Amino acid sequence: MEYHANTNYSVVDLELIDDLYRRLYRERVLGRERLRFFHAARATEVVETGDVVRTTVESLSTGDKTVLDADVVVYATGYRSADLDAELGSLAPYVGRDAEGRPRIERDYRVRPGGVLSAGVYVQGGATEHTHGITSSLLSNNAIRSGEILDSVVARRHSGLALVASGQS
Repeated sequence: MEYHANTNYSVVDLELIDDLYRRLYRERVLGRERLRFFHAARATEVVETGDVVRTTVESLSTGDKTVLDADVVVYATGYRSADLDAELGSLAPYVGRDAEGRPRIERDYRVRPGGVLSAGVYVQGGATEHTHGITSSLLSNNAIRSGEILDSVVARRHSGLALVASGQS
């Protein structure tokens, strides 16, 4: 899970991606490769030495290490899920919890009520990785997730259960 999480949260503007890959291609053709991408890697050492930054980059898949002297080092460090308790605010004490104390989220993205809470509270990804897996935060799943939430709201409305719609987390 930890290894693949980095690929899941790498959202970049399409214009920026196109510009970076055009630059990378041009540098390779000219034989002056300055821009380097390291996928599934981490910087294990960074040392400033006068006018360069010496960086050791380790591949997480092979363990190989590459030492680079660079003008600039950019860390694309990823994504951190929203704190669902903070999003729930005063409702947080009234939701069901798993063995690790995290809010329980049902298959349909409904927060499992606990105690006196009977209203339906739904979350739109971002804080559901512990219940729905690594794909729960993918933007490409937004339409499917929204449809599942809508289906649940409609089904519960027809069954007479109380509902409250929540904001996104």
